[in-house]
Amino acid sequence: MFRRLGAEKPAYGISAAAGVLDSVANLLFLLAARSGDLAVVAVITALYPAGTVLLARSVLSERIYRGQLIGLGTAAVAVSLLALT
Repeated sequence: MFRRLGAEKPAYGISAAAGVLDSVANLLFLLAARSGDLAVVAVITALYPAGTVLLARSVLSERIYRGQLIGLGTAAVAVSLLALT
């Protein structure tokens, strides 16, 4: 009669893993901000969209467009230059 929308099984494991990874990321950011150079930490933290683009490419097989490639390349060069200083 009525059909439920969404997944058949709730994804409790994936949700719990995402929560744990988010907590670890926040802890690592706080440790880096306290002990490292804040300018370096801020630049590296600002690169989180690159991870999203790469995950979408690998998990969802999405296409990476030219603008995204230019952005990823520029970010990689910027981090490399920052590491040299």
